[in-house]
Amino acid sequence: MNFLGIDLGTGGVRCLLVDPDGTILSESSQELENRNLGREAGRSEQDPREWVLALEGAMDHLFSDPANRDVHAVAVDSTSGTVLPVSGDGNPLGMALLYDDMRATEEADRCGEVFGGRCSPTFSLPKIRWMQSHLDLPDDVRFLHAADFVNSWLAGTPEIPTDFTNAMKTGVDPDLGKWPSSLGDLSLPEVVDPGQRFGFLSERHCKRWRLRREVVLVSGATDSNAAFYASGAASPGDWSTTVGTTMAFKGLSERKIEDPQARIYCHRHPDGSWLPGGASNAGGEIVRRRFGSRIEEMESRSQQRRETSHLIYPSVRQGERLPFASSSFKPFCEGEEDDEVGFFLGCLEGLACLEALVFELIESLGGVVGESVYATGGGSRSRRSLQVRADMLCKSIKIPAHPHSAMGAAILAAAGFHHDPVGNWSRRMVKMSQVVEPESGRESYYRDRFLEFRARCHQSLI
Repeated sequence: MNFLGIDLGTGGVRCLLVDPDGTILSESSQELENRNLGREAGRSEQDPREWVLALEGAMDHLFSDPANRDVHAVAVDSTSGTVLPVSGDGNPLGMALLYDDMRATEEADRCGEVFGGRCSPTFSLPKIRWMQSHLDLPDDVRFLHAADFVNSWLAGTPEIPTDFTNAMKTGVDPDLGKWPSSLGDLSLPEVVDPGQRFGFLSERHCKRWRLRREVVLVSGATDSNAAFYASGAASPGDWSTTVGTTMAFKGLSERKIEDPQARIYCHRHPDGSWLPGGASNAGGEIVRRRFGSRIEEMESRSQQRRETSHLIYPSVRQGERLPFASSSFKPFCEGEEDDEVGFFLGCLEGLACLEALVFELIESLGGVVGESVYATGGGSRSRRSLQVRADMLCKSIKIPAHPHSAMGAAILAAAGFHHDPVGNWSRRMVKMSQVVEPESGRESYYRDRFLEFRARCHQSLI
């Protein structure tokens, strides 16, 4: 009994075949030839027909092995905010406007009320309004998110639902899970929870790949939500921190966290709780800029050093979104310039201090942070960084073995097939590659460092 997760990313398609215990049986991928067909600044678009060709190639390779044809259910994830127009029979009527397309600035201003006053041009709804104004579209036009389009191709019909994580940037009411009446002029899919059965793989596809049985199609999610399901965070109070170029936070909460400054926003979790989250401008980019290919060397050199006098806010740009919202905030970097190891450790401590500040904010807003944090992203490959974070937070840091969006999609496929909560299957299928515990005797040092960091941040905000 196996489950297929499909991740439609910016650069290509990835298919992950997983058994009920989370063991990866096989995977295949196919890159897209054209990552951006936009010819003007601020425009980012792809041809959805190339998505289909890439998915066909990946699935041809996957199912060329008869052992991989025992598939029970499929789910798809894709980038948030990517949307396209299709005809009544599901064929594309234009390019897909990607998650980072910025052309719909005027439309975003007019859509603000739908989102409580704040709407970015990267959201799906202003892009739809732009397409209505600038494209010659028929009366029966439908608007689908990227995952919806892939699902319609898999099912052989455009009569498919969307999931509420993809629908968030199109204006769905997060409390009710329904479209507001102000969007009544749009032909949008029905909204369902991620992890819900909605149909079957078309007979044509089953014959093409000689699959052994009827294959259930299950509603998916955005790539970031799918990655969260694959992090192992599955109970209220669980949080996942992704350290890459920037830092992203997502957790589970029994109550909706309201933040008047919009530093934290809430998705719904498919099991009925809430998924608060947010993103900082800070992250690992500052380390890559300074050390480039020498990061492993610095990791090794830093093992002999216990402390640093460097105090660093780990960002390379002015302005911040989380843990505080300020367009004028300027990152600080204090310490001897020629002390490379001190600078490296200062960056690691800065990341850990920022993480602690975010969790402090979450708790001040009524959220709960448990005794473990799930770590994903490139930063989770640094053993020294993980130890600093564990010591700073006084929490266990758990690193999932396969924190991929495609794994999250496979978890949704399993949950939908069995009509079970997503959290149950996340706990069953996600395995930890390592767990880093706080080192005893370091509490005083890291408490002082955190207080100094927090005070310096407040000075920079004045």
